[in-house]
Amino acid sequence: MNMTDSPIFSIVIPTYNRPAQLAVCLQACARLDYPRDRFEVIVVDDGGTTPLDEVVARFHGVLTLKFLRQENAGPAAARNRGAFEARGEFLAFTDDDCSPDPKWLQALAAQSIASPDCAVGGQTLNALTHNLYSTASQLLISYLFSYYNAVPHTARFFPSSNLAFPTKRFRAIGGFDVTYPRAAAEDREL
Repeated sequence: MNMTDSPIFSIVIPTYNRPAQLAVCLQACARLDYPRDRFEVIVVDDGGTTPLDEVVARFHGVLTLKFLRQENAGPAAARNRGAFEARGEFLAFTDDDCSPDPKWLQALAAQSIASPDCAVGGQTLNALTHNLYSTASQLLISYLFSYYNAVPHTARFFPSSNLAFPTKRFRAIGGFDVTYPRAAAEDREL
């Protein structure tokens, strides 16, 4: 893929009261090996009480960055808010506690070009192996990923922390189901 012809992505990051994790995520986005003029980052504060202005301000000028706030409605609603404000032809979703690999957008772009009307995603890896909750979550997601994606070209499950979607298609189906007020299978439902 010629990087000058790379598709334009909007990376959507929902967040809620986790400034330290968000800073790490934004730092990882700043290290993406992808043309800076071919992606934007949209952070959606889902009604948190912890101010995030200083965290986000550190990345203005480093990233094309949009910071939105909304009343607390859950991560599905926050993702939808970012997606409906996005300018990119593809949406790339990750979470505030994730650190995308530098080649993340390149991999999503290659698959999005190959299958332009499909959702594209991948596995996530737990970096907090000492944390019992993170380990349990990783076990569940790994099981679901292997169960629903045994045949790669008919995959049916990608966690919302590593998911790309054509923007027009995402908007046409109405986005994530906002009746999920917490991170709880809205990605599988989608």
